[in-house]
Amino acid sequence: MIPKTLWLVICLLGAGVLTGQGSPLSNVREKVVAVNPAGQLVDTLTLAPGSLEIFFSNGDPVPESAYTLSGRYLRWNSVPLPDSLHLRYRALPFTLDERVSLLDSAQLRREEAGLVIGAYDPYVRLGLLDNDTKVQTRGSFSRAISFGNRQDLVLNSAFNLQLNGELGNGIEVAAAITDENLPVQPEGTTQQLREFDRIFIQLRKNRSQLTAGDYELRNPDGYFMRYYKKLEGATFTTVAGEEEDGERWENSASIAVARGQFIRQNITPGEGNQGPYKLTGDGAQRFLIILAGTERVFLDGQLMERGLDADYIIDYNLAELTFTTRRLITRDVRITVEYEYADQRYLRTLTAGSSRYTKGRLTGYVNLYSQQDSRTATGDLQLTAEQREALSLEGDNPEGIPVSSIDTLDGREELRSTYALRDTLLPCAPQQAYLVSSNDPELGRYVATFTDRGPGGGPYRLDPGRPANERVYVFVGYDEDCNPLGRFSPEIDLVAPRQQQLFSAGGEYRFDGEGAIRIEGSRSKLDLNRFSDIDQADDAGHALRVDADRTLAIGPDSSGWAVSGRGRYEFVEQTFNFINPYRSPEFYRNWNLSNRLSTIRPEQETEHLMGGGLGLVRAGVGRLDYDYERFVRGADYRGQRHEGVLQVDVAGWRAAGAYSLLDNEDAESTGTFRRPSLLVSKQFSQLAGWEIAAGYAGEKSVRRPIGTDSLSQLSFQYDRYTVGITAPATERYAFTLSASQRDDKLPSATELLASTSARELTAEGKYQAARNLQVGGNFTYRALEVPGQELVEDRPSSTVLGRLDVRADALERAFTSQTTYQVGSGQEPRVDFQYLYVGPGQGQYIWQDSLYNNDGRIQPNEIVLSPFPDIADYIRVSVFNNEFVRTDNVSINQRVNWDPSRLWREAGGVRKFLRRIALNTAVNIDRKTQEDDAIMAWNPFQLAVADSSLVALNVRRRHGLFFNRADPRYDIQLSNDEQRNRRVLTTGYESSRREDWELRFRFRPNDRLSIEAAGITGRRESDSERFNEKDFKIVFNRVEPGINWQPGEFSLQTTLVLGREENVLPAEDGEYTLRREAKFTGNYRNWINASFNWVQIDFANGRAGSPVGFALLQGLQPGRNLLWNLSLVQNLGEYLQLNLIYDGRQTGEADVVHVGRAQVTAQF
Repeated sequence: MIPKTLWLVICLLGAGVLTGQGSPLSNVREKVVAVNPAGQLVDTLTLAPGSLEIFFSNGDPVPESAYTLSGRYLRWNSVPLPDSLHLRYRALPFTLDERVSLLDSAQLRREEAGLVIGAYDPYVRLGLLDNDTKVQTRGSFSRAISFGNRQDLVLNSAFNLQLNGELGNGIEVAAAITDENLPVQPEGTTQQLREFDRIFIQLRKNRSQLTAGDYELRNPDGYFMRYYKKLEGATFTTVAGEEEDGERWENSASIAVARGQFIRQNITPGEGNQGPYKLTGDGAQRFLIILAGTERVFLDGQLMERGLDADYIIDYNLAELTFTTRRLITRDVRITVEYEYADQRYLRTLTAGSSRYTKGRLTGYVNLYSQQDSRTATGDLQLTAEQREALSLEGDNPEGIPVSSIDTLDGREELRSTYALRDTLLPCAPQQAYLVSSNDPELGRYVATFTDRGPGGGPYRLDPGRPANERVYVFVGYDEDCNPLGRFSPEIDLVAPRQQQLFSAGGEYRFDGEGAIRIEGSRSKLDLNRFSDIDQADDAGHALRVDADRTLAIGPDSSGWAVSGRGRYEFVEQTFNFINPYRSPEFYRNWNLSNRLSTIRPEQETEHLMGGGLGLVRAGVGRLDYDYERFVRGADYRGQRHEGVLQVDVAGWRAAGAYSLLDNEDAESTGTFRRPSLLVSKQFSQLAGWEIAAGYAGEKSVRRPIGTDSLSQLSFQYDRYTVGITAPATERYAFTLSASQRDDKLPSATELLASTSARELTAEGKYQAARNLQVGGNFTYRALEVPGQELVEDRPSSTVLGRLDVRADALERAFTSQTTYQVGSGQEPRVDFQYLYVGPGQGQYIWQDSLYNNDGRIQPNEIVLSPFPDIADYIRVSVFNNEFVRTDNVSINQRVNWDPSRLWREAGGVRKFLRRIALNTAVNIDRKTQEDDAIMAWNPFQLAVADSSLVALNVRRRHGLFFNRADPRYDIQLSNDEQRNRRVLTTGYESSRREDWELRFRFRPNDRLSIEAAGITGRRESDSERFNEKDFKIVFNRVEPGINWQPGEFSLQTTLVLGREENVLPAEDGEYTLRREAKFTGNYRNWINASFNWVQIDFANGRAGSPVGFALLQGLQPGRNLLWNLSLVQNLGEYLQLNLIYDGRQTGEADVVHVGRAQVTAQF
């Protein structure tokens, strides 16, 4: 029952509303404006400070953090934004920022001493960091504290500063410094990355430049030295010499801390599997973070481009790579990924320098690179004296040495999986005790880190039946031959600190005309163990490359035929080590040194590569080239390759053919590798440039062990035939259609037999049928047949991959539509989460052990999102997991808007009434299922799918029907909103669903009073495969009448809530709540805000201290609940702003909770 004092307050507010009268001379203005993301002019007159209020179409206020008002101009700070918004403000009877000129600027003249009068640039803003206008500053700095009687003091800061200009004495500065307390990386879905928390400062004077902070460093010009590093440090560059004399001397030096470790990884693709594919580092990392922007992805040796509209996207924090619909992934493609990942075992310092001198035709250069790990381990790893001694005796072992990871518990025991030690009776066990999981605080005093050693590599296995915050492992022991029966071991690999250096020097002489001769020598040093003096004889290595090319015209006509010649020699010592690979990922495959799907570098050997070639070329006609190369690798491998290339371009006909023949032998086998290709095309000028093409490409690698006629298992052959038609790209359309067939053969005894046959049909293009209709997309269909099922594991299948984009508008944009549809296949990872304690008020989750077994240990089902920020003390991180489920994927993203007011602005009669009716609808469905004949893989709207087939689902659907939308007098809104989510975890699937219908009415009898009423009905559902106690289906109904009163600079909003929520999942009567709530929100001049909520909850037919009870109460308690808030925003001068916030609550019989926050922000 509502207290009498509350009724008295409501009656007084109502009396005040009835006595208020609107003034006919009021300067209050209201309007509905179309949103311009770039900003817009609000009024021709100056707005009264603090009077601007902005509302969404449903009447909800737009937060002040979403926009900035500068005079009459409104700038939006956040996106996305709706099409239109409702503005209410007071206008002054004048324009304060109107430009008034007392001088004619056209008459100003600059004298020798400078501009005497009018030397003012209005576009350069003097900020808090005052200067002489030569340096432009922009940014902000804020400090915030949060404290309360239920949490410790929490400090937060944010800093954002951009500088650009001249410091004086000819020194130019450009700086960008950001610190947002966000230890995350950018999303890898675009070509350009937006990074957080970085410092970048660049100083320039004349021809010298100093760069410091967080930046990227690329290798200088050269052949053997290749690297791309993300650093924290400084680089200085300078240029000397006279350009007009053809003399130039460039020098650079860098010293920094390197943040990553380079690796090249080869991924085995699946037929029709677009990903995500897991990047695994060197195989020893459970948590792998890719350094943003360092990756290079190759498909069949071709470099790919990052982006949703390009070839691939990457999740840097989860180390997962996914290919878009532009690139069909099949069993035949070769995927190679180069990247750097965060390696924090040792602090790694880097120094680099280069000097390059050019004069006339001669160029010489020297490059130096050195990186080394500190001898002191960093992070959680602290080396003991015994471990350092063991590493010093190990010598060069890049895999490291295994050491026991068993340790006593130190820290919060609820976060860890604890074990007891028990003696083993097996004589072959290397340890005298083994671990047994135990939550007993007396026995379970040990923790361990387990390393995956592969099948049969360890005596432990993962126990999937024991859900815990950390994975639980169980001892399975050894067989009678002392072979481990599991794959995990309680060990970690200790890797010694390394040192790597590379020095290179070279030069180039350019001939008169086309051609040059180049030479480069290099010396490397790689010390794999800075603790040890053992195995140092192979630390140093050398390499040399010499190459030359020359082109000479035949006859006096420079546009006629020309002959070209080239030659090269490359020597690489067995002990030479590069920084990053300087050769193509396909290099060893080209020499038949790897199988058809691998590009892994073989063991190091001394290598000699020599070759030369001749060519005949004529511009506009074509060219003919022949090259011969010989490759000698150690004492075992010999290979010689002949390659010819022919290109012809005459009268619209184009032909490009190539043939490569490799003969190779090693100590065990001999082989040949043939690679013919031909592409012929014809462009028809009579058909506006349409082109048809046909082509063939094939490979045949035959390897036979010496002395036999049997084929090696590395032998293979494929033949690929293609035909296609291409329309020239114009403003209206672009189109490509192609078809291909590929036939593969694999060895069987002494011959190659047909293994698979694939046919593909691909279409890609765009079409703008009219100014208001655009269609674009791509589509690929692939059918795989397997005539040789005894040769491969694949089975016949078909794959559909595509994307369709449609944008349309009509009737003067009264109707707009945007649709994106995608279909394909891939795999979904089984997600595994771990929760970390960060302190009250600093996380997003809370632990509800009392709702479950109250055992003092965290299980995944016991962590829920916190209803209040001050009690959130856990964060969630993803744990490395290489378990995937193959899926068929389909998604649709569609938005449709109908706003007839754009069409019938001045209409009367029936159309005047109809123009008040508007409709918005947005549908976003992303569905992933396992293969099932009952599922239409192409239909995203088929959501009634069996649990056994549905893997993941994400649905966001919102429909809105409006009458008189954003009208100052009244409006009516009917909306339907649905959210569904399902994901697959290591513990099984979890799904949730929320759907509600809302009818809202707003009536504004005068400028001071607004009456609102809403009725809401809907349901909330939760379903967990493993944890049934979290299952519920809650049906809710509520009404929300409210009054908004704004007599002047003060506004008061009063809302009553009456509702009922009931869990209808049980067969009998389930838990239910009756909720009565009164909300009061006040605002004075937009700088003081206050709110007070009184909530009375009656709980019946259940236990409040249960998972379902928590879902019903949403953090509150049965009985009376009080929540209040007070906030103040005050400008302290022109550039400082103070924010004070106080929150309090009392839930049920619990003690009162007080939380205070304060923030000061300085604008530059």
